[in-house]
Amino acid sequence: MNKFGNSCSKVKTIAKKEFKELMSEKTFILAIIIQLFIASFATFLVIGLTSFYDPSTLGDMELEGTSIAVVGTQDNELYKILQESNVRTYLYHDFQLAYTDFYDHKLDAIIVAPLGTSTGTDLLNVDIYLPKSEIKATVVSLQLKEPLEMYEQSVRDVRTQRLPGYTPIEFNIIERGIKTSSTYFEFIYVALLPLLVFTPAFISGGLIIDFITEEYERKTMDMLLVSPASILDIINGKVILAILIVPLQSFVWMLLLSMNRVSIQNSLQILLLVTVIAAVLVLSSTIIAVLFRERGVAQLLYSLILIFLFMASYLFTNSPLNLVTRLSIESIGALESWTWMGIYILVAIFLYASMVIAVKKEAHNI
Repeated sequence: MNKFGNSCSKVKTIAKKEFKELMSEKTFILAIIIQLFIASFATFLVIGLTSFYDPSTLGDMELEGTSIAVVGTQDNELYKILQESNVRTYLYHDFQLAYTDFYDHKLDAIIVAPLGTSTGTDLLNVDIYLPKSEIKATVVSLQLKEPLEMYEQSVRDVRTQRLPGYTPIEFNIIERGIKTSSTYFEFIYVALLPLLVFTPAFISGGLIIDFITEEYERKTMDMLLVSPASILDIINGKVILAILIVPLQSFVWMLLLSMNRVSIQNSLQILLLVTVIAAVLVLSSTIIAVLFRERGVAQLLYSLILIFLFMASYLFTNSPLNLVTRLSIESIGALESWTWMGIYILVAIFLYASMVIAVKKEAHNI
């Protein structure tokens, strides 16, 4: 028991030493600041990012500054529909005047209304002029989408009546009450939350390699072994520190997300899962670092393994990333979640046993 207590004291001392050095590491501090920024402004970033890969998410936003010029007459059908929409319209009788104001950035778009009517037989052609800015053009086009569709449908309703043998088809649409999730919801819980809470674990896997390989490269491992601490105590101290900083960071990120009005369920279980996965990554990196001793080789192997695991994680229903998503929205039962938690814990225990064997084997070669 006394031997175990002495070993714990040595491990604690090593962990404190590594923590002091870690706090002076500029790369680590920069990574923390980046994660802090993402977690603090999660809502703002999510709206911005989702608008890039799914611009339709901006379709319901009312932009008071959107000004649309309509070249036509006051009794034009398209102009009347646009007036009823949520865009600000200005009627122009001369295209040259409208284009001058558009060129001077007084207008966001120009619509040249067709001269014909829905009751006529002429082809109705609508010309639209949008700004060069891709983001602004996308927003304006989304604002115009609904009124243009309404205009198209009104013309179709009138002109299809004149088709020979025309018979309207009646559709019986059954509403089953199943709604698809929003893009915002998917991005928050499927992408942002899992990546944010697991990023500290990914970083810790690389940190433990630096902790161990630096001792070999600087020739300080022999000096540490002169102390009462064994090589296993030294490695354990470094491993414990690399694992413990993960749930602390993840807790802060989840707290900041909650402050951004992102509801997260089963927070404690998520933190436990993150800690276990951090242990799996850190222990795997430790084995690699002890066996190879060179930072470049060890980091390369860790990166390749991490990329493979990351890509494979979305192929399984209860991979760590998906499990965080399901836990955060309460879409998984307690038995199923704890079963998978137990599996990951067993993997961590197996890796720790493998690490102990690798360290003891390496101790004979020093």
